[in-house]
Amino acid sequence: MRRERFFSLLQAILDVAIVYSSYYLWFKVGTLLGFQYTDRNLIGLQAFVPYVLVAYLVLFSFYRLYDIGEIDFYETFLGIVFSEVFIMLLGFAIPFFLRAFAVPRTVIIFAFLVQIILLVLSHLILKRIYTHSSPYTKVLLISRDAHPTIAYLQGIRNGKANIDTVFLEIGETYDSLKEVVHKYDLFVLDDSLDLGQKNELLKFFAYRDKPVYLVPGVYELMLLNPQAHFVNDITLFELNLVNITGVERTVKRILDILVSLVALLVFSPVIFFVTFAILLEDGRPIFYLQERAGVNGRVFKTIKFRTMIRNAEKYTGAVLSSDNDPRVTKAGKFLRKTGLDEIPQFINVLKGDMSVVGPRPERPELMENIKNGVPEFDMRLKVKPGITGFAQLHGKYDTAFDDKLKMDLLYAKQRNAIFTDIYVMFNTVKLFLLPKKRK
Repeated sequence: MRRERFFSLLQAILDVAIVYSSYYLWFKVGTLLGFQYTDRNLIGLQAFVPYVLVAYLVLFSFYRLYDIGEIDFYETFLGIVFSEVFIMLLGFAIPFFLRAFAVPRTVIIFAFLVQIILLVLSHLILKRIYTHSSPYTKVLLISRDAHPTIAYLQGIRNGKANIDTVFLEIGETYDSLKEVVHKYDLFVLDDSLDLGQKNELLKFFAYRDKPVYLVPGVYELMLLNPQAHFVNDITLFELNLVNITGVERTVKRILDILVSLVALLVFSPVIFFVTFAILLEDGRPIFYLQERAGVNGRVFKTIKFRTMIRNAEKYTGAVLSSDNDPRVTKAGKFLRKTGLDEIPQFINVLKGDMSVVGPRPERPELMENIKNGVPEFDMRLKVKPGITGFAQLHGKYDTAFDDKLKMDLLYAKQRNAIFTDIYVMFNTVKLFLLPKKRK
């Protein structure tokens, strides 16, 4: 953990140095090449750069670029590029509107090019140094399942992990671990263990200062971020499924409206070409209205670009789409691959049926089938459904429903709802260029 923090801090220092020096480098070079920069330009640059540095650190944190052992380099590259483009546009807009910073556009453009190259190289080099110098981590997975799934552990510690498993029978506790605990670097408790076993194991590792990861069940997720109350000498936890205040609901609604209006404006050329492509291939209708379960089970109709042939469910009924589904049109395959079929749902957001961020709404008839395997799945209906969310950000199309439920409950239990929504929105942009996240 200390090693990760050191590399993250070192990367942040390098980023600040690269961004800071890139602006002044071109100011000097440009002056030598004959650009007519003045003292006013230098004063404006000195006032402008600190704001840029703060913006970089915020955006890089949003894109988790300092989680050096968690995300792969492709995601890091996309995070850098999106941050660069956003800040370059901001650099053009701020001096234009405020006239407070006399920063020449040539300086901003040159700095953008230098930063793209040097930031990508520095992250690549430091990430490789971190990965190659990292020792293999010895991981022990503790489960009540005789054949636990360990695939989700393969990415731990950047994939450099030796994983062993131990099977605990019902009622068995940590006694069998006492002799081997010193052989492992970290421990993972999966969600097959009962509460008594989890309680004893967590105390066992806490006394020995051993890092332990817990795969949460619904019970653990319900305990997240409680409101603590003290009544006389008794400590009480107030548990709410959704941690959002009335003020946050109002701000979230305003944010939804603003983001939807901007999105529909920005994507208006795309909407035109998509409409033309659907008409050319399969004719009308352009849009597809589908009933979905909203807050507290209230049914509403989502608006999407049509990606299947007309009357696709006439004979099959409501079924989930699969790979190579013959009902999906050629244009539909592209729309689904890129996620552009979801654009009209910003209209649902403006109407108040959906939010930009929240659990993806399911069809009412499919909800009943899902609940046969995951009884608590309708707990997600306490949160307004969204176009994107934790399940879309951290999962995939074919992620198991119980895992999607956990991600959606984790979103519902976040304390800072607005900051969380902004974080999800910024990171969702990367999904368009991450094919492994989509189908």
